[in-house]
Amino acid sequence: MEAWIEERIPRIMPPNWRRLETSEDGAKWFEHSGMTVILSADTELDGRRWLHVSVARATRLPSWDELRIVKDLFVGPDCKAIQVLPKRSEYVNIHPYVLHLWHCLDEDPLPDFTRGGSTL
Repeated sequence: MEAWIEERIPRIMPPNWRRLETSEDGAKWFEHSGMTVILSADTELDGRRWLHVSVARATRLPSWDELRIVKDLFVGPDCKAIQVLPKRSEYVNIHPYVLHLWHCLDEDPLPDFTRGGSTL
């Protein structure tokens, strides 16, 4: 698992970003202007390797722009990430101001969302 995470960490961290710690489960913690990012990866029950990115602030949810910056930095600007809204019975809330992104490392499980629309 460790190598999967290391592959997603930029070789040179952008200004004002700093690495905080590495947890026993292999997660990496980063901080930037009061925002904390945790990376972890595992093979899930579907048999695929998934990168999990948690983005949190102390007093509010991260903004769309903050989430997008974290996604581009740790998942990649040309990679898809998923923000899941599970059914209520599967909610897990350890922190009130955290958002999660998921990225499949083995394949792209998502459809082409640009069909019928325009891209930026």
